Amino acid sequence: MSKQSDVKTIHEFLADNPNIDVSKQWERCWGIHGKIADRIIKYFDAELHPISEGADYYTSPDGQMEGAFFGYTGNDMDWFVRSWIGNRQASIIDMNINVTLGQQTQVPNLMIIFGTVPNLLFYADYVPRVDIKVSEDYVNKYYEGDVNKDYLEFRANSDFIWSASHGPVIRGMQSPICSSYITELTDEHIDQCEAYLGRFVDRWFRWLDEAEKLPNEQRDAQQQYDFTYREYTNRSDPMNVLVDRVFGSEQAKFMLDRRGGIVQMEADRGKWLK
Repeated sequence: MSKQSDVKTIHEFLADNPNIDVSKQWERCWGIHGKIADRIIKYFDAELHPISEGADYYTSPDGQMEGAFFGYTGNDMDWFVRSWIGNRQASIIDMNINVTLGQQTQVPNLMIIFGTVPNLLFYADYVPRVDIKVSEDYVNKYYEGDVNKDYLEFRANSDFIWSASHGPVIRGMQSPICSSYITELTDEHIDQCEAYLGRFVDRWFRWLDEAEKLPNEQRDAQQQYDFTYREYTNRSDPMNVLVDRVFGSEQAKFMLDRRGGIVQMEADRGKWLK
């Protein structure tokens, strides 16, 4: 692939290849997501939130977009979303796992994305829960050692080209070990992503098992940080324009608020002060 692909927008990728059937690859990547999701649900004893009702499969009014949405809450976890949206017969898929943890700990949040544009988009990050520019201990704990080693080894794979989001908010939320790549859509490359995720997810669960509890007096401030981050980044995602164009502004806002877990934030806001 040309090195210029690292600065292409989603729209430019689709203009190059607007009608590629990616159904097979969707099934493979959704299956990888599913295994990870099952572990998350079991670990947190998570329950499907009522706002997910009827969203296990949906289509846009014009039939050009389809997708699914599953939002969960659970013990020590504020909001877990597993979702996809796109058109399997016309190149584009955006598939997300996004776990935002509760304030009992400061373990990073988990974000894993597969996409097709129709090249393979792969994104994996431990999203920090503090300002890492001034949090040396946090960086040393979560982004040094084997984490950094795995990141550098994966980035050295010349088949994968760095993909820079055109949204500065999204770039600003990325950790020092964020993976954001475009590569040719092949089984071999999906295999490599799956192997990386095996170690990546295992490590995250180990952190959860070993995490120190955040003192009660710090949890309200942590919640304010967490909720501000969630609302800001969810609203600022450059991909939101696709949903707005296809579903209309009113439905798009509902879908955006649903993904961001606005209903959970409204229910739990300030609970550490009660």
